[in-house]
Amino acid sequence: MSRRAPRSRNNRKITRLLTCFLAVTAVVAGTVLPAGAASAASPVAAPAATTVSNAVSQVVGDPAASGIVKSTLVGFNPGNIISDAVFTNKGTMTEAQIQAFFNSKVSRCLGGTDENGKPIVCLKDFKITSVTRPADQYCSGYSGAANESAARIIYRVSQACNINPQVLIVMLQKEQGLITHTWPSAWRYNIALGQGCPDTAPCDPNYIGFFHQIYGAARQMQIYMEGRWFQWYAPGKTWNILYNPTASCGSSPVYVANKATSALYYYTPYQPNAAALRAGYGNGDGCSAYGNRNFYNYFTDWFGSTQGIKYPDGPIVNVGKDIYAISNGTAYHVTADVWPEYKAAYGNPAATVSAHIASLGQGGAASLFLRDATAGTVSYLNGGKTHRFASCDLVAKWKGNCASLTTFDSDDFRSPGAGAEMTTRANVKGDGRIFALEGSALVPYQNVAAMTAWGQQTPSAFAATMPAAHAAKYPAVPTRFVPGQLITVVGSDRVFLPTADGQLIYLPKFDNARSMGLSTDVLKAVPTASIVNHPGRSNLGRYVVCNGGTYFTANGALYRVPSSGGFTAVTPDSRTCALLKIADDVQGPLFVNATGDSTIYIADGGSFRHVGNPATLTALNGPGATRVVTLAPADLAGLPKGQVLRADIGFVVTPADGKVYLADAGRLLYLNSWSVADALGLPRAAVSISDAAGEAMPKSGTVTPVVKCNAQLYSAAGGTLTKITDAGGVTVTELSAANCATLRLR
Repeated sequence: MSRRAPRSRNNRKITRLLTCFLAVTAVVAGTVLPAGAASAASPVAAPAATTVSNAVSQVVGDPAASGIVKSTLVGFNPGNIISDAVFTNKGTMTEAQIQAFFNSKVSRCLGGTDENGKPIVCLKDFKITSVTRPADQYCSGYSGAANESAARIIYRVSQACNINPQVLIVMLQKEQGLITHTWPSAWRYNIALGQGCPDTAPCDPNYIGFFHQIYGAARQMQIYMEGRWFQWYAPGKTWNILYNPTASCGSSPVYVANKATSALYYYTPYQPNAAALRAGYGNGDGCSAYGNRNFYNYFTDWFGSTQGIKYPDGPIVNVGKDIYAISNGTAYHVTADVWPEYKAAYGNPAATVSAHIASLGQGGAASLFLRDATAGTVSYLNGGKTHRFASCDLVAKWKGNCASLTTFDSDDFRSPGAGAEMTTRANVKGDGRIFALEGSALVPYQNVAAMTAWGQQTPSAFAATMPAAHAAKYPAVPTRFVPGQLITVVGSDRVFLPTADGQLIYLPKFDNARSMGLSTDVLKAVPTASIVNHPGRSNLGRYVVCNGGTYFTANGALYRVPSSGGFTAVTPDSRTCALLKIADDVQGPLFVNATGDSTIYIADGGSFRHVGNPATLTALNGPGATRVVTLAPADLAGLPKGQVLRADIGFVVTPADGKVYLADAGRLLYLNSWSVADALGLPRAAVSISDAAGEAMPKSGTVTPVVKCNAQLYSAAGGTLTKITDAGGVTVTELSAANCATLRLR
């Protein structure tokens, strides 16, 4: 990288010295003679270049590296490169918009020092002290200030000299590549626009420095357009304009249509040849020049037409991949989640440029909640139509806010046409369920049948579709199915009972559903999304808890029991419980038997145990009628069985005092520690007998590890009883033959 900007022999513009000379001549002689209009046969030699410019070299800074690759210059007119109106439109950008533009072009500045040891500062971060300049007929003057940013200087100069700030931005890029440069040397700022730097002499010291370059160039453009001192390319005439400083490269006649185009030719007096135009931003041939071509390239790529073509009316436009809704003077960014609805309502976007969007008010992200700016109507955009909300309360239910809406003018608002009014029904894109807005929740129903079963009125009412991202704003709620509905999930044959409180209860066999009176019809292949909010998992057996009571299920009905007898009891939701028939709600022991079989069973310890004798049945049941549920033989056969249960021997417990006793020959012996049971080799389990049965048997003594069986003393330890002849002072527990038969006597 050289210390000075490139000075190709081809880089020539009208010199500042010539300007001064002509000014003096005008004072002395009273007139300046313009160059004569050229014919195609006699090209006019290009005047010497005023500034160091990249008229012939491709560009300082690779356009491709800047993300710009133009393959065509369709629309380029060498006689009307830019209109006067666009060239002098000083209101195209604010200072903030200029700064934002600079920021967008350089995400990270490399920093460090340049080849002369000076700090490297990118344009977006560049600041300098400006200089006060007096007002004249070309500019309104400038009040210098310390520490002004490049964006501020460009904005203020554009206002003072009535030059489009976009013109100055493009010139900075085509001259020194400063807009996209990530490691610019300090000298580039000193000659940023090449103003006052002729090819044939050193730069005028009065124009060295970024501020002088910007102010001087803007003022110079007004001098050029005035047409008083510069008449070589006067507008309204045809001029033979060279392709290259080398005369042998030729020229062609160009009708210069306006002052702005003539000013560009004074600044860079060459037109691009066919090879340069075909190359886009690339290199043409040895006779190509690029300055005015690159001006057109950068301007149209960054800011749109150089002719001031009216921006598209919208309401949907795009800048590259970014889509905007524009209406009522405001631009709203249309994000991917809402774009399908905007497309359905308004069609494909019209292309525009970032300057168009920047010229509008910024409304943030576009929503599906539209407001008519004139009538105040608030509607939801869905299915290519607008759907009116009856109230702001309903808007709020849909997670909208009447104080923050996407506002369209009436024409744009009405353009899609009005559809059905909004309701509390909803669909979610990509989800086959039906939703209802209930309170602050978005409640999913698996289908219309479920919605009807849950008492929702008019389940067929209009349901607008919200994006999935919108639905995600609501708290997660389990899907509501028809109460008691059995389902399978897609990809599985396992049958489940889903509940409204988030349980997914597995059904091991249909008999368990039949026993409680549920239908065994199955809704198959339910999508996984429908059960994602059903985290609860359990297995449906023969015991359920409904309304705080525990019930045994049999013969399609429920029977109240004191406990689940060691089985796991499932607690369905209230809607499922409401479907179940309670056959017997009396509290007390419940026994079962099979049709045609008098054998009685009771649930105990996770199995159904045969009640061993009438005494045991009496002890378990207590006074009053015995409740026996008769099952089909196959049903009873399918229940797990345990050991024979006897309450006349072994350990028992009464609900009244909760103490454990050893039942023996019609009396109760208190067990003060399970360690004694361990020594005797008896299981740590007690049969619950009725309080009445417990009260009917006398409590006589305590169980000890020394017992007498069949007139023989035994000492118990580790589950084995060994014969002894002397109790050694320990109280002896004399047991009945029935209890002794359960011990391991040696």
